[in-house]
Amino acid sequence: MSDGKWISDLKARTPLANAARHVLTVRMEVVRDYLPLALHDPDKDIEHVHQLRVGTRRAAAALRIFSVCLPEKTYDEARRQLRKVRRAASEARDWDVFLESLTAWGQQHGDKHRPGLDYLAGHAMAHRTLAQTHLAAAAAHYPFTFDRFIAETVAAVHRPRPPQPRILIDLARPLLSDLLGDLDQAVKRDLDNYENLHQVRIAGKGLRYAMEVFVDCFAEPFRNVVYPAVEEMQEILGHANDSYVAGHRLSELRDRLRTVRRGDWKRFRLGIESLLRHHRQRLPLERQHFLEWWQRWRDSGVEASLAGLLRSAGAVSA
Repeated sequence: MSDGKWISDLKARTPLANAARHVLTVRMEVVRDYLPLALHDPDKDIEHVHQLRVGTRRAAAALRIFSVCLPEKTYDEARRQLRKVRRAASEARDWDVFLESLTAWGQQHGDKHRPGLDYLAGHAMAHRTLAQTHLAAAAAHYPFTFDRFIAETVAAVHRPRPPQPRILIDLARPLLSDLLGDLDQAVKRDLDNYENLHQVRIAGKGLRYAMEVFVDCFAEPFRNVVYPAVEEMQEILGHANDSYVAGHRLSELRDRLRTVRRGDWKRFRLGIESLLRHHRQRLPLERQHFLEWWQRWRDSGVEASLAGLLRSAGAVSA
């Protein structure tokens, strides 16, 4: 099954409305195709929920990119529909990731940690089950309403009105330049503050998802050199986010257990606090990995290469 990552059949001079119809169809059909797998077979392969969440992110990015081709009411409704599914999928995916990391970490530690880890596993499974009900509620009328949603959104696409761009490359250049600038600005903040690091991750995702749409507008290094570097950054920041989310949840659970289940806390303490310490130590390590990546990005000339490709000489004219 296609994940809709790369958008093919587009050229630099493709009319913007034609590009919008094609990209929105591809991206929203990925969401439609992964929804039943995430709803009915989440235990068969946890990638189903993961691909659904990524699919909604890519579809939402496509909406933002081609917002000039959509009536405001259609754009707002499409964003709302995708946000509802994305939030439910994100909740389920976060618990899947937590359970995976809990299992992997637990395999490396002894029996003294077991009571706390078993408690965490039960706690996480209960929340994962609840998240599945939220996902079902978010897609209560699937597939009929979602098919209609795709058809109505694509049908509403119109040619952009002046002075908006009329062909794909004329949208790609300024948009990608702005996204690159957003990333630069985000990195200038105090990254010891996790919220600022998270904003870097958001800026990086925006750049990555836009590159996937515009890939065939630019020369080969755009796909084979620049994109892998951006993808590496997203992987590093994803690990940091996983530890931040896990640490926040573990900290809240620890504080609650100390208060309401003081009799059990002594048994659970070692496993919970050891795992919490692991994630608190991992977060600054991933932050450092990102800073090292950023230095390579600047020193290796990849950032400069992207800036050059965004100029007219780097564009594919066909």
